[in-house]
Amino acid sequence: MAGIKKYIKRFFEQLQLNAVLKTMHFNGVKAWYYFSNQSFKKANPLLAIPDSNYLFETYQLNYKKYFEQGKLAAKEICLWTEPYLQMEVPTILDWGCGTGRVIQHVHSFAPYALLYGADSNVAMIEWNSKNIAGIHFTGIQPMPPTTYPSKYFNLVFGISVFTHLSKSATIEWIIELHRIIQTDGILLVTTHGSFFMPQLFAPEKKQLHETGFFSKSFSVNNNIVGDRNDTSYHTQTFFEDLISAYFKIVSFYDGSKYPEKMGGQDLWILQKK
Repeated sequence: MAGIKKYIKRFFEQLQLNAVLKTMHFNGVKAWYYFSNQSFKKANPLLAIPDSNYLFETYQLNYKKYFEQGKLAAKEICLWTEPYLQMEVPTILDWGCGTGRVIQHVHSFAPYALLYGADSNVAMIEWNSKNIAGIHFTGIQPMPPTTYPSKYFNLVFGISVFTHLSKSATIEWIIELHRIIQTDGILLVTTHGSFFMPQLFAPEKKQLHETGFFSKSFSVNNNIVGDRNDTSYHTQTFFEDLISAYFKIVSFYDGSKYPEKMGGQDLWILQKK
């Protein structure tokens, strides 16, 4: 399927019809899930469900998966980092929180935690603030610095964020995350590794293996840092080198070997040096 998708994308890209394909994709997915989403909404009338455009930009247009997979991710993040968060009131940040898919469930597994969510999409942050209680949501700039104090968070997690950043933005954010995390605090992030290689054409794979990093854009607006249509790939060695001065590796899970952990993305659990 990934092989077919990359050829479709290239076809529309060559015709300069990126926006057309994006609209077609959105409308197709919306129609596909229409009846199941309506059934879910009827069965869960008290749940606040984000706008379809927000869901499409940050995850999937599937209401059931949005809540179930968000809760599962929150549970797993808390489980994986629990050995390093023995304090009574841990301070936790969801960096790139989108519509709060994951952070809204963290209190179910860390009831006394002080929770924060940050994203550069101000509209999503406003929606979160109105619809998700008990969490401090903050709008941030696409590039650092943030306004958070130094050495403030015990845990920062960023799911599918580095997967959409340029090399220079990745480096700057690693430095900023190091600044705002407490000494010995934990950073949990994901990257696109070997599991996603079928998305690339042969010359792109060659560049990735030669340099350790490759980024391709299918964005309809190339001025947006971190656009979901800007996809970045990292080799394990390359990312290890990037973080080596700031974090030590606690655990690493190759997405090809552990696709069930983060949908095939490489999972990094890091501790601040």
